[in-house]
Amino acid sequence: MIVYDGPINVLLVDDHRDNLLALEAVLGDLNYNLVKCLSGEEALRCLLKDEFAVILLDVQMPEMDGFETARLIKSRKKTQEVPIIFISATSNETEHFFTGYEAGAIDYMLKPFVPQILRSKIEGFVRLYVNSKTLQLQTEMLHQKTQELEQINRELRQTAYQLTKTQALARVIQETSGDTMMTFDAEGTILTINPAVTAMFGYDEDEVLGQPIKLLLPSFCCEAFDEQMGSEAGDPAIGVRFELEPVRKNGSVFPAEVQMGVAIIDAERIYACTICDMTERKQFEQDLMAAKDTAEIAARAKTNFLAMVSHEIRTPMNGVLGMTNLLLDTTLDEEQREYADIIRKSGDALMSVINDILDYAKIEAGKLELEELPFRLDLIVAETFELFLPSSKPCGLELTCHLDPSLPLSLVGDGLKLRQILINLVGNAVKFTSEGSITVSAKLLAEHGEAIVLEFTVKDTGVGIPEDKLPLLFQPFTQVDASLTRQYNGTGLGLAICKNLVELMSGTIEVESEFQKGTTFRFSVMFSRHDDTPSSEENASHGAPAKIGNAQPQQLLSREGNKNNASYISLQEALEETSCGSEEASELSRVLIVDDNEVNQRLTQRLLGKLGVAADIADDGSVAVKKSAASSYDLILMDMRMPVMDGLEATKRVLAESKHGKQPIIVAMTANALPTDRERCLDAGMTDFLTKPIQFETVVNLLKQHGILAPTANKQPTSS
Repeated sequence: MIVYDGPINVLLVDDHRDNLLALEAVLGDLNYNLVKCLSGEEALRCLLKDEFAVILLDVQMPEMDGFETARLIKSRKKTQEVPIIFISATSNETEHFFTGYEAGAIDYMLKPFVPQILRSKIEGFVRLYVNSKTLQLQTEMLHQKTQELEQINRELRQTAYQLTKTQALARVIQETSGDTMMTFDAEGTILTINPAVTAMFGYDEDEVLGQPIKLLLPSFCCEAFDEQMGSEAGDPAIGVRFELEPVRKNGSVFPAEVQMGVAIIDAERIYACTICDMTERKQFEQDLMAAKDTAEIAARAKTNFLAMVSHEIRTPMNGVLGMTNLLLDTTLDEEQREYADIIRKSGDALMSVINDILDYAKIEAGKLELEELPFRLDLIVAETFELFLPSSKPCGLELTCHLDPSLPLSLVGDGLKLRQILINLVGNAVKFTSEGSITVSAKLLAEHGEAIVLEFTVKDTGVGIPEDKLPLLFQPFTQVDASLTRQYNGTGLGLAICKNLVELMSGTIEVESEFQKGTTFRFSVMFSRHDDTPSSEENASHGAPAKIGNAQPQQLLSREGNKNNASYISLQEALEETSCGSEEASELSRVLIVDDNEVNQRLTQRLLGKLGVAADIADDGSVAVKKSAASSYDLILMDMRMPVMDGLEATKRVLAESKHGKQPIIVAMTANALPTDRERCLDAGMTDFLTKPIQFETVVNLLKQHGILAPTANKQPTSS
């Protein structure tokens, strides 16, 4: 039984300390907590903090007498039930008695009082207080228990509802499910089964109930199942899935997934089993595998077609552009030179379109991969500006570039793809800007250890892009102006390729434009730092740009900061060139051209002839192997696709037959432009890889790199 055992507080209020000590002497041995106050205000403060069983209150006190104090105590809801006993020495008993009881007192004693009477009254009021608190606690406990019982009752009702609902749902599921659901005991006797058994097995429910499980699942054994699952020594197995072949009433079998569970009910093992017909799933898996094989065949066919198209387009274009350049190097009259120059420009434009289409096809086929090679950032920007200087000068366009002084110039990554992005964006800016300026800027955006993120901005003052056309910019084969009267030509692939290349380099690209005022493209890409300064050979391998006409280098490439300090690098420094002179072929250098195309044979032989290098011809790989065995060649320019024997097999045989002697340098010179083609060539043992159409400068750099030419100059075909 609950009994109040908390503290019992008694409040003593008198303005004389002697009276308080006297009261304390009378009540001190009753184990009460006696709280003494010298004024009514102090008593009220104590009542705000603690709860009291009884209050002994003097009547005559300065500032606030006992009557006023009592009235304030009774005015508060929290203290209005606390019994108050007045203790007074006044002689006007009747008037004071009446006033005291009116103020709310329960008793009135005169001084001097009889201690035994006071003790008895106090003990009586304390008993009332303890009983009241005990009753309060019991009431609270009863209320709490009542709430708990109500909560339990609600939970029981909810549980009963959920159980009823679950049973109803289970019945609905069992009766409507297409899977056969049944239960059986440890002897394998079927206890319950749902109507799906009729559709799946051909039996009625009554035909199956009480029959052994082996009627439906001949290969199932309860003992073997228990032993396999280890359920005899531990908890029953729940939700175990396996595949079996059940038997229908007509004797036919079908693939099925069986889900088995075991429950212990009244010390008896009850098995629950769900059988799912997998006939359609198995057929779907077979169809899916067939579709996968078909898709892989189609993907390989697409890749092969892409390689074939690249080869078949680039091979004649190599002849067209190469022979046109050779033609321009001959003596022509003004009209003939104009026609030849038109052919060259048209060929360059066609090659640009072909490259865009093939690049996008490679992106779609997932064949575009990044290289990790060192490059110079300033050279990449300078090469880009060099390409567009001739077309920008007649319009008076100002081309400028600002590189953040904190940018490292030597980086590791795919510089060629960065160059391709810049060429596309700057090319668009030149195309759509008739006057004003084009500015390229680069800054360091973030650092992650050795990896750094660069942000490039290409800003022009051109025609701008209408706001409603901005979402179409990075979609393939789309143009801002697709009308028949459009002013600007193009395939609509450049920006789509830029977006794919930027994302391939872990970056993003965005555009801001104001119609008729200009456009700003901003993209970020990730590279790695390269602490070593590239050598002249490394710069040459990346195609060091030639000097750009009479333009002021400071107008084209500058770095923010003081031009007199180390952070300022002009274009003249970025475009370091080899000194001018004449080409000199190294003594006894022999070159073999292996190509099945007669035009490409003659073109390559003529280009080498202009450099003073004699070359032999082989029409296919087998002829190349024989000639290499008969003669010692310093350099072999090998095509990939050839009849009789391809370039890869020919390379392996040439190197195998010459492994004990001097091995020639074999360079792929092919129209196959996929990254996988480069890997296949290098894996076969080739040293380098050139993509058709072949440029004169590329041939010069290749011969210098491998020591066929002395590195003294760039002798190019003249245009006059």
